[in-house]
Amino acid sequence: MKNKWVFYCLHLLFWVFTSWLIIASFSITGHIVNIDEGIVSSSITRSDELIRFFSIGQPFFAMYFYLQIFLTKKHAKQKKLVTLAWQSLLLTGMFYGLYMAVVYFIFPEHIHILWFPSLWYGVFIFYIIIAIAYGFMYAWIQTEKDKKQLEIVNKQAELNLLRAQLHPHFLFNTMNNLLAMVDQNHNPKLAKSIDTLSSLLRYVVYENQQAKVSIENEIQFIQDFASLHLLRFEEDEIDFKIEIIGQNNQQLIEMSILLCFVENAFKHGVQPEVDSFIHIVVDVSKSNRLLFTIENSVHPSLDNQHGGYGLQATKDRLQLAYPSMHQLDIEVTEVRYTVTLTLHT
Repeated sequence: MKNKWVFYCLHLLFWVFTSWLIIASFSITGHIVNIDEGIVSSSITRSDELIRFFSIGQPFFAMYFYLQIFLTKKHAKQKKLVTLAWQSLLLTGMFYGLYMAVVYFIFPEHIHILWFPSLWYGVFIFYIIIAIAYGFMYAWIQTEKDKKQLEIVNKQAELNLLRAQLHPHFLFNTMNNLLAMVDQNHNPKLAKSIDTLSSLLRYVVYENQQAKVSIENEIQFIQDFASLHLLRFEEDEIDFKIEIIGQNNQQLIEMSILLCFVENAFKHGVQPEVDSFIHIVVDVSKSNRLLFTIENSVHPSLDNQHGGYGLQATKDRLQLAYPSMHQLDIEVTEVRYTVTLTLHT
């Protein structure tokens, strides 16, 4: 609250100072200097009409100023500089037309002030530069804050993973020993399961050292994750499908950003001895976009899938990692739960 008051006071001081400077400077109509017996005196004549003219103009400049800041903050953060340029030009034209109309009807004798060249354009350019610079600075500061927040979230996620790994090298060695003890001819399913679990742990431990991973590796991780969950069910008891569309699977995304949706599908969408399904489609047909869709069955006897800490944490992570570059849609019916995630990579 205190910071907001400081913010508002600074803005108020800015407008009081600039308005005083403009009105005091541009309302002068005469400056007479007298020299009488070596004593210099001067008198300044101001026009009340010009004072009113520039006083009425300041609210219009303020309106333009904050609209320009809004456009700059919005598009600078999204790095849409072309959109910012043409919308700024459009806003400038609209402002100039509105100002011209007001002056024409209220101060027709001063309409020449709005003709080029004029000191009025210096004032206009001053506010344009300040507004754009302020907007870019705000967008940069906000981006840096988001980066730091994302680092904190990722560090927390890394810490949680490390806590859950329970000395991964020991687990790797133990699983390798177990795999060596398994008769792969008589127990191929068990051998495959141990090997898959080992791959999952390696992915979590070693790939976690990188900020981003390829979609190909993330898909393989999901497939291994799903195969271990499917061990709880009889063969063909769960209709599980994963379809990959396109060849652009080397795009980089945040690690495990899709895992929450798959985990929720197994946790809330399947049940033994009940017809259940999980269908996943990963569309990488475009080189700069990932379209991920997962559908699972809904069973009233299971907990509500819509909500929970894991889903909210994933939403927060998406907002930090892909601001204005993602779209998450969740649709729930009586028999189907559908998640559609679009990421611009």
